[in-house]
Amino acid sequence: MLLLAVLLLTPLATLGVHAADPLLIRTTSGLVYGYADTATVPGATLNKWYGVHFAADTSGANRWRPPQSFHSAGVFNASAFGPACLQGRANGGNGTSVQSEDCLRLNIIAPTGARALPVYVYSYGGGFDSGAASDPKIDGSFMAARGIVFVSYNYRLSLWAWPHAAELAAAGETQNLGLLDTRAALEWVRANVGAFGGDPEKITLGGESVGAEMTNMYMSAWPDDPLVRGAIMQSSDTSQPQWVLGSQLSIVSANFSCPVNTTGELDCLRKQDGFALQRVLLATGVQFQPVIDNITVFKDYVKQTREGQTARVPLLVGTNKDEGTLIVNSEPTAFTNETTYILSNNLNFPFASIPAVETLYPALSSVYPSVYNATSAIWRDAHMLCLAHNLATWRTRTLELPVWRYRFDLVADNLNSLGASIGTFHGEDIRFVMGTTATIALSPPFIPVTPFEQSVSDYMLTAWTNFIKNPMSGPRLSGWKQYDPDDASTLAILGISPFGALAGNHTATDASCNYWNTILPLYPQTFPLCGNWMCS
Repeated sequence: MLLLAVLLLTPLATLGVHAADPLLIRTTSGLVYGYADTATVPGATLNKWYGVHFAADTSGANRWRPPQSFHSAGVFNASAFGPACLQGRANGGNGTSVQSEDCLRLNIIAPTGARALPVYVYSYGGGFDSGAASDPKIDGSFMAARGIVFVSYNYRLSLWAWPHAAELAAAGETQNLGLLDTRAALEWVRANVGAFGGDPEKITLGGESVGAEMTNMYMSAWPDDPLVRGAIMQSSDTSQPQWVLGSQLSIVSANFSCPVNTTGELDCLRKQDGFALQRVLLATGVQFQPVIDNITVFKDYVKQTREGQTARVPLLVGTNKDEGTLIVNSEPTAFTNETTYILSNNLNFPFASIPAVETLYPALSSVYPSVYNATSAIWRDAHMLCLAHNLATWRTRTLELPVWRYRFDLVADNLNSLGASIGTFHGEDIRFVMGTTATIALSPPFIPVTPFEQSVSDYMLTAWTNFIKNPMSGPRLSGWKQYDPDDASTLAILGISPFGALAGNHTATDASCNYWNTILPLYPQTFPLCGNWMCS
């Protein structure tokens, strides 16, 4: 942090910079100085600015408050990632080794000489409690090299993002500070990206997993002024159950002898060190996630879409073939007892009819040869597949907006330590879309990308950047047609052909949604005080 402070105040002459240098950019946050990268993408020179403040430090008095503006009179050396936000789990993943509440930073990557290029603002995943824009898997260099400006940003997580505090509820204020961070990042990009070679009128927002869920929530939070002209949702989940108001925060407060669920609780906690709060969070296992406050986060996003309470922009949306496999791995009953699994917190659908679900997903059958096959399919459909189906259907039918829908089907034993048995797992698509296939060899089982996999990545990278360049025209990939609820062949299957999309059958793929849509409008629900559906 001392080094960052020194760099922030370093005079231009000391940095060897003069005012005409294209790497020196004046922003609403102050002057930032980036660097030219000729090594990451062969044959491409990219200008990069990393760790740039889009808002102020969120510690102390700024904790649990909307993001505040930031400006420095010095020159910020933007040649290294800023810190990740404080994580809500012990291992937040790659890019999170350095953490701070001074984390509202973004990274900009642009081709050298960029002028008025389309812009992609990317939101990382991580379960609302982990992750960072500095994760190597989401390096946007390969996207930028295709002729766009790529922006990734950090947003607050866990306790620091979604406190579900009685004080905020009583004041009628939003609990969803992490989503306000997304808005602040987009406002900063809108105001400044022109100086980096982007067009502020051509911004697309997107992400994977929670990043996709954030994109969906954002579109309903600011439907009339979204600042974006397109959206991308890779593997978005449905809204998750909430804890009883104040129940999780009160556990933290009690550890610091702060008032509980009353006036003064947040001010008392604001006086505590952020890492001390993190130690209590990790020791107690408390959980924090977006809160339905009907200000920025709502209960039923399918209903929001049907009623037009969403940004009216083109959408690229899809899922992976086996989204549930990695998720249910953490739940023992997913391997042994389908009935018990349906009642578990892992599935989080306690009102599901056990007979109906077991009829749809018969374990020890030709379709589901093990309990694990059945439970992972249950999770996939209830959480992700039917949301993609519903959003695509209603954005098309009711709002008459263009939608491009896909399913990613590539299975390979070099992509995960569990091998091909895990299928096309949740998150597998990230490196293929981003073009960061070189990182495959860095993860177990440490086997490099194959020529076939590289060809798949090449066309997925092309499809995504084509959409960003012109969302109304879509991915413009061979075999990928605009989604039509009445044309079953408009589900694009990616990862099977080395050359482009194959036509899927969304009528067959989405058949289980006929059941799930009878109960999905009931969710999310609030956990019972015991915190477990089995004890309610």
